[in-house]
Amino acid sequence: MIRASGLGKRYGRHVILDGLDLVVERGERVALLGLNGAGKTTFMRCLLGLLPFDGKLEIAGLDVRAHGREARGQLGYVPQRAPHFDGTLIEVVDFFTRLREVDLGAVQRRLAALGLSLDVHGEKPVRALSGGMLQKLLLALALGAEVPLLLLDEPTANLDHQARREFLRALEEVDGETTILLASHRFADVEAVADRILVLHGGRIAFDGQVKELRERVEDAVTLWLKVPPSLRDRAQRQLEADARLSTVRANGAALGVRVEHAARADVLVALRDAGIPVEDFWTETPSLNQLLEGVLGLEPESSS
Repeated sequence: MIRASGLGKRYGRHVILDGLDLVVERGERVALLGLNGAGKTTFMRCLLGLLPFDGKLEIAGLDVRAHGREARGQLGYVPQRAPHFDGTLIEVVDFFTRLREVDLGAVQRRLAALGLSLDVHGEKPVRALSGGMLQKLLLALALGAEVPLLLLDEPTANLDHQARREFLRALEEVDGETTILLASHRFADVEAVADRILVLHGGRIAFDGQVKELRERVEDAVTLWLKVPPSLRDRAQRQLEADARLSTVRANGAALGVRVEHAARADVLVALRDAGIPVEDFWTETPSLNQLLEGVLGLEPESSS
């Protein structure tokens, strides 16, 4: 469905994509990840034909540069933020269905399934819709075209928890033959949508693997924080550092943080209690997706607690 060969993009001396090679097969659900500035959005804009580039890029066998209109006809796109629309919901839907020459009824059915029935909301000004409703509108327009490729560029970044959950639930209904390419900074979104992960770094693919591999890294990277009496903190830290099961022990001034497998967390608490060190409180901290990517790429964290 997507094939990039020697894909390059630079701004002056700043290289964004550096001879990128990748293949995404039809029906795959792929998360495109990377630290800020890695080139995720740039790659999608190249797919959309919005940026000139070096190398070769194909969608469903169509050269994006030579057959841009036909290539764009193979995809639907949901950006991070909806563009400004004037007019009512029905007017916007009518405009875009005519523009893309797609069936109005198909978009209406998609909207209704997403809780945006035109019978109820059709006369509302689009600017009065919530962020969640606008993203549902963009998704319905993309899916209503019955295209084989769906590009999602941080589609839930500006949504609240409820709207994000509804959006992700809607993606579960997407036909299994539809290829999805998702750029996101949320691991929960990646887990909900994707099976395969591509990590961009230095303009190239630095990691190509399965979501379960990143999930295992999440489980391994959870930090257990322990609050003990200040007078016993040094003693507690020495005991924790002597425990071979713990890969990392650090202090943040108020508590001690340890990296330990999930099954052994209770044993750590019991060991401190048996040593006469009471644990006043404890909690767990899951790393952010950026922190996980730093680990995948072998980079030093920008900051630590």
